[in-house]
Amino acid sequence: MNDLLRGKRLEEMNEKALNYTASIDFDSPLLPSVIKINKAHTIALYDAGVLSGPDALRLLKGLNIKEELPKESRLEDVHMFVEQRVREKTGEIGGYLNLGKSRNDQVATAIKMVTREYIIATMSSLLNLSETLVNKAERSTEMVMPVYTHLQVAQPITFAHWLLAYESMISRDMSRLSENYRRVNSSPMGAAASAGTTVKINRKEVADYLGFASVVGNSIDAVSSRDTLLEFIFITSSIALTLSRLSEDINFMSNNETGILIVPDSYASTSSAMPQKKNSVVTEIARACPGIILGNLVSTICVYKALPSSYNLDLQEMTPKMSESYLLIQTTIDVMIGLIEGLKFNEKRSENILIKNFSTAMETAEYITIKMGIPFREAHHILGAYVRECLEKELEPLSKEAYSVFLKELTPYKKNAINFKKYKSLLDPKQSVIKKTIYGGPSPSNTIKMVSEGRLYIIKYRENIRKEAERLIKASSKLDQKVAEIIGGESS
Repeated sequence: MNDLLRGKRLEEMNEKALNYTASIDFDSPLLPSVIKINKAHTIALYDAGVLSGPDALRLLKGLNIKEELPKESRLEDVHMFVEQRVREKTGEIGGYLNLGKSRNDQVATAIKMVTREYIIATMSSLLNLSETLVNKAERSTEMVMPVYTHLQVAQPITFAHWLLAYESMISRDMSRLSENYRRVNSSPMGAAASAGTTVKINRKEVADYLGFASVVGNSIDAVSSRDTLLEFIFITSSIALTLSRLSEDINFMSNNETGILIVPDSYASTSSAMPQKKNSVVTEIARACPGIILGNLVSTICVYKALPSSYNLDLQEMTPKMSESYLLIQTTIDVMIGLIEGLKFNEKRSENILIKNFSTAMETAEYITIKMGIPFREAHHILGAYVRECLEKELEPLSKEAYSVFLKELTPYKKNAINFKKYKSLLDPKQSVIKKTIYGGPSPSNTIKMVSEGRLYIIKYRENIRKEAERLIKASSKLDQKVAEIIGGESS
């Protein structure tokens, strides 16, 4: 195989050097795309009149490659593997396969075709996760829970509001993937090694056969740019970071001390030594996921950062990092869907945490300001002094003793302005949530609107993905039909 590439120009390559530079070990994801590219290119050569019908027929039949990519460094890469197999089937005519193209434009095109597949699959998985979050939120609009700031109980929200926060983050990554797809969907074929080719192939025709919406305008840019690959790895990093934060929330809120969430047993493990333990191991691995993907992002950026224009072999080291990131984010999304579906919520424990930690203090200060005409900063100080004394004396917030402390702090302003019944309602986390009707707030009425918005965006993206998948299938069918026309119904 090495002789096919090097011909009479170079002596045989050192075995260690060949093993070091070969990409055959991680080229498998590119093989189906490379075969399609060669078919489309062969048709373009035939249409350009530089390849006769019989020769085109033989090449296209030779491209009917069913075997998997072997792990042999002597084959160097997927491109030379395909050319070698075609030569074995067709003889010297296989030497026409690379007329008017190079491994440079071919690999850039194959990477984009694979990236398209990765984007569509990732978007589909994210939509499944979004739907899981939305469905669970719809059933949880009145389950109050604390939102934490600085890992301290802050204010009451609902379980639904927390779930929809992550759905909102995911929707932005969906938008990023959609934009990434648009930039990926442009064909480098025809750029050849870096300066194009004298062969009058129709670049747009090749792009159409391969399902691309356009062609890359500049031949140097076409073969040497991998910014869309970097963009995809960045987006997988962003998704991984969101899932990691979701996982850490679950870890924190399901621990023995907090106990708001209950991780399903089927997504947990126990200790080899401590039989009482229930460890949320899935979320721990999901929390680690970004470390690997961010490492891939940084390493690919470092490979790319100082490359001169046009093609350099350094670029091949970026491709497996993209595939690894894709596979990891896919498996993480898929396992998190099942965990979220089975996640349970402890309402009693949650309400207890909210009340004992004075979670409605801000809303109470706002009430005092609005109803009693006390400046908010003064109201803030009143509530701060009241909370401090209750905590120091270990008073239950809903007790008469705590109410007396509240009145004492309020006395300089308006004595007995708030009765005990009103005092208890101000501490009620459910009442606090119901009153937060401001857009984006956690009230049930707002949550229902957010659920509806989430469902609409899911429907929209699912339809877009369906249409794009159909378009790619039509392009592939068009290529197959053209191949069949040239072959004339003969089997290989």
